[in-house]
Amino acid sequence: MKIARIETFLIPGAPRPDAWCSRIPYVFVRLETSCGVIGWGEGYTFTYRERVLVTMIQALAEHLIGVEISQTRSVLHIAQNAFGEQQTGSDVVAAASAIEIAMWDALGKALNTPVLNFVGGPVHDRIDLYANIWTKKPHTSADIARYAANQINAGFKAIKIYPYRLGETVAEGAEKVRAVREAIGPGAGIAIDIWRFPDTDIALEICRSLEPFGISWIEDPFDPRETYAYTRLATQTDVPMMTGETLNTGFGFAPLLESGAVTLINPDVCAAGGILEMYAIARAAAEKSVRVSPHNYNSMTVGLAATIAVAFGIPIMAAPMPAKTSVQVSSAPPIPDRPLMAWKPAMPAGSA
Repeated sequence: MKIARIETFLIPGAPRPDAWCSRIPYVFVRLETSCGVIGWGEGYTFTYRERVLVTMIQALAEHLIGVEISQTRSVLHIAQNAFGEQQTGSDVVAAASAIEIAMWDALGKALNTPVLNFVGGPVHDRIDLYANIWTKKPHTSADIARYAANQINAGFKAIKIYPYRLGETVAEGAEKVRAVREAIGPGAGIAIDIWRFPDTDIALEICRSLEPFGISWIEDPFDPRETYAYTRLATQTDVPMMTGETLNTGFGFAPLLESGAVTLINPDVCAAGGILEMYAIARAAAEKSVRVSPHNYNSMTVGLAATIAVAFGIPIMAAPMPAKTSVQVSSAPPIPDRPLMAWKPAMPAGSA
């Protein structure tokens, strides 16, 4: 059974003025085999580059017509060599990821078995989740705290916020974190994404200002390729650090893992090279005692299905559980025992 046709579908972003955040663009791949089986994939949409991704998928597809769908490893190989001439950028690997996921989906449907069974099966019977409270819209500390509390009340036991996304000062960001901690209580996890400060001194000041709030991790204080900055920060703060959502392939993660500067990484299956490459990255991370928290926000339904398949097969997983906090909390809501943090989904045949 061979690849007969590959199509792309671009879902444009939308401002959604009345919603918490805008909708980002999504790019889907529809793969049709020579036997008529359909597989779906999704690629990571880098900001303002969704049309570039569509072009890359369409160009790479020309090199893959006639390839057996069971040869999933060949997609990244072709993308890196015959197509990319060993100079592949993030958009090329995202395109390869989308097609590889679609191939797995078609293969699972053709053989009537979940994709997870092809890569060794699950090593977990539950997956820990957290609520990602991302937005580019301005919100007050009270707004963010209220929204975070709503997520805890809905069943999540941890959240991630972006207190420095709109140029806040160190003190302003810390105030937002303080408000959230008081709203959700000491028993819920808080992860902080500060999204790449160019100054290690400011990043260190942020880390130290947040230490009293029991932070589970600081995410993306720098570009993930700046291993020297992560190393410097790691030697001066006890707050764990995470990065890696925009890195691709095991080669891209190797310098970061070798540096020993982070204890957590968050590769994205729609950006890193697909399902097989995610497992290769997770294996390399395990050899360095680095935990993995698969990234998923820049993906929608198809990317989520692929992330679930990958996550159930990664032995060393990470979730933002609460650290010790010195903040006095008096009136936080209890954390309900609901299945969002113990999700064991039914996985129909062919589900990526």
